[in-house]
Amino acid sequence: MPTRPHLLYAHRARHSRLAAALSCLLAVCMLAGCAAPRIAGRAESEQRLSPCESAVEAASAGTERAMSADSPITMRYVAAKQAQHDWLDVAVQCPLRFAEGTMRSAQMQYRTQQLARVLGANSKTLTVTRLDSVASVPIGGDALAQAALADDRAGFATEVLAGRFVSGVARDARTTPLAEDGTLLAMSENHKQAASQMMQLSNGARDLRQKLYGTDELLAHSANVTDPVNGLRANTVAVVEMSCAREEMQAIAQSTRTMELPDDANAVQQAQQGLLQLSLLAATHAYTAFNLGYPSSDYAVFAADDE
Repeated sequence: MPTRPHLLYAHRARHSRLAAALSCLLAVCMLAGCAAPRIAGRAESEQRLSPCESAVEAASAGTERAMSADSPITMRYVAAKQAQHDWLDVAVQCPLRFAEGTMRSAQMQYRTQQLARVLGANSKTLTVTRLDSVASVPIGGDALAQAALADDRAGFATEVLAGRFVSGVARDARTTPLAEDGTLLAMSENHKQAASQMMQLSNGARDLRQKLYGTDELLAHSANVTDPVNGLRANTVAVVEMSCAREEMQAIAQSTRTMELPDDANAVQQAQQGLLQLSLLAATHAYTAFNLGYPSSDYAVFAADDE
């Protein structure tokens, strides 16, 4: 069958245009210099995230899902439950973000329990009240002494409050049951024991604990008190716990900024485990404060960072 002249012309014209385009592209490459061929795997290795970056990325994404009103409640619960662990990973892996990782883990622990109650689920908390299993920590002795002071002061305050509520001198819907069933005294003992354990881990640092502290505020405002950090009025025990959490995190964070991990893999693992327990201890104080009515929102818990 003979080829139609106009089809043959169109076919030849398309080839001519393609050849011209290729010629132009070759000329541009010769003048400007085309990029070198890509080496397989190079871009991937250059973009590989550090352990700290990976932890922050995972924790931030999980928190966003946990707080999203557009997600089903089951998905929010699962996200919050994972995020509470991921933020602890941030506290351990990121020397400059210990305090943030610890506090955000406490927020996600509280969020997890809120959602669990709605779902009727039984979710175990991550709380740690003592350092019984810790053999060493990669934290300076002076920082541990400061953290021990915070825990010892909280132990004294909760003991004083327990006495006032048990004796009936003070009454409050949140605090009274804690005093009557012995919870408040148990909290006091745990604070004091944690402080003692920190000093044992401090390698002979100067002990700053005073054992006895001022009681004016506790006696005058046993039920509710104003947090001097942000001006919020909240349950007195909650403010005691939040103040302890803040002081511990600040003391430890000062040390983690210059922290040097050992070279031995086993020693590194032991050091990170110790740091994790310190993070959990401070997060437990903050989580306890949330349960007693202290606001868990950023405006309340990160107020000191904005000053």
